[in-house]
Amino acid sequence: MKPCRALLFLTTLWCSFSFATSLPAPRLNNNPQWDMVLTNPQPVLTFSLAGSDPSWVYELQMAKDAKFRQTVATYSDIRPFNQYYAQMRIPARDALSDGRYYWRVRTLTPKGMSSDWVVSRFTLDVAGSRTFSGYVRAPVKQVLASSGENPNNIIDWDDQGQLTYWNSAPLGVGDKDNWIVLDMGKRTTLSRFWMLSTRSITPAPGWLVDFYWQSSDDLNQWKTIEDTRVTGNDTYRNIIDFKPVTARFFRLMINKQNALQAQINAIIPYSRGKPAIPDVPDGRYVLLVGNQMDGYTYTHLKRFVESKGYKTVLIPHYDFSLDVLRRLKHRPMAIMFSGNNADWQYLPMFEYYGEYEVMRDVDNIPMMGMCAGNEFFAMAHGISFAHWMEWFDDSIFRRYMGLPVDKVEILPQFSSDPLFDKVPNPFQAVEIHSWAVSQEFIKEHQDFAVMARSSYIQVMRNMNRPVYSTQFHPAAVVPYNQSEPIMANFLELSSRWH
Repeated sequence: MKPCRALLFLTTLWCSFSFATSLPAPRLNNNPQWDMVLTNPQPVLTFSLAGSDPSWVYELQMAKDAKFRQTVATYSDIRPFNQYYAQMRIPARDALSDGRYYWRVRTLTPKGMSSDWVVSRFTLDVAGSRTFSGYVRAPVKQVLASSGENPNNIIDWDDQGQLTYWNSAPLGVGDKDNWIVLDMGKRTTLSRFWMLSTRSITPAPGWLVDFYWQSSDDLNQWKTIEDTRVTGNDTYRNIIDFKPVTARFFRLMINKQNALQAQINAIIPYSRGKPAIPDVPDGRYVLLVGNQMDGYTYTHLKRFVESKGYKTVLIPHYDFSLDVLRRLKHRPMAIMFSGNNADWQYLPMFEYYGEYEVMRDVDNIPMMGMCAGNEFFAMAHGISFAHWMEWFDDSIFRRYMGLPVDKVEILPQFSSDPLFDKVPNPFQAVEIHSWAVSQEFIKEHQDFAVMARSSYIQVMRNMNRPVYSTQFHPAAVVPYNQSEPIMANFLELSSRWH
């Protein structure tokens, strides 16, 4: 064999060997995902496994910089929680302070092999998350755009998953920028914009790169708003805070995007202030907190409660707080928190802070959460206490396709609890979710007990307060739903609560 051919053969062999023995890396697509805002100094970091080999373990590092020169801590020998994911909670000795953090994970084998690092980041905001954010949504009359179609998609806040969007047209000859104008209809004071560029946590065509906001009262004279200029943007979602500005028109100037066309899925402008106090009826009523993006409930919750003879008042999650609850004409018989079918990374999660303080602090009103409302009782103590299960539990679909459907088992010590009166054990419930409460939440908050479970936590109860929550939907009206009595039982318990 000639030397050059021998070298080529050895190079090819080595490359083939390296490819064959390369180790897959985990995926950081669970909770927290890129740029999520966490609210506990000891967050739970959940990530997808690299593969199914039971001998593989994982190493995780935390740092304050993208190059990991300011490493906070290293954690080795992290083992899978199940066949889908691993999770690790930052220990008390390494409790974090508010700010931005980078974290990375790699796979390790018993033979000393390691995968490439995969990197993500999050922001910690404990101080700001303890009470209502102080921001209220400011309604927009209409949207104007430099080009493109359907600019009103930018403010269709009832689009639960923010699936629709505006695309600019490619710049024409002589054009310098794309722009969006929000017409508020009247002079309005704003101090925050929440912006979603795309529904992708990794760089996707249309991400805004360089942009800033301006204000005007006549669409002719524009003034740049200080503190809104962003350059080198590397994220899909931005929270832009600035000193209050009063004007009728606000213009987003897009100097650069990472593709031929700019894309915006949603923009919500905010004013500083307090929500209006809703009017409530005389007598007993149930306060429903709508957790959908537009502030409404999910499935048949309102109809179910009213079918049992109770009046209801619906309040959007973004207009709810402990202060609002205390200022009601008289308190409700019960508070019920609805589900949500959106992805948390694409929502302004600070809008839920007021709801969270109610969940943490109220001890004299019966409360119940369903689906997302269940997860929120955990997230109220730290957003990372809930996580993606990495599979979608849709009992309606599975039954339709003739697939097996897991049942919910009531734990023995709670089988005689009044909440489960007339409920078979085990029972079939309506599941429409892909997230669940982490066991790490129960470890820390032992005032919460798991009352029922399937392969994950299904029902929780606070042992010191009249608080219950279910991952499934007891209010869903379908023939096979055996959990319907749970909702009726909760309403009956609430009616007798003093």
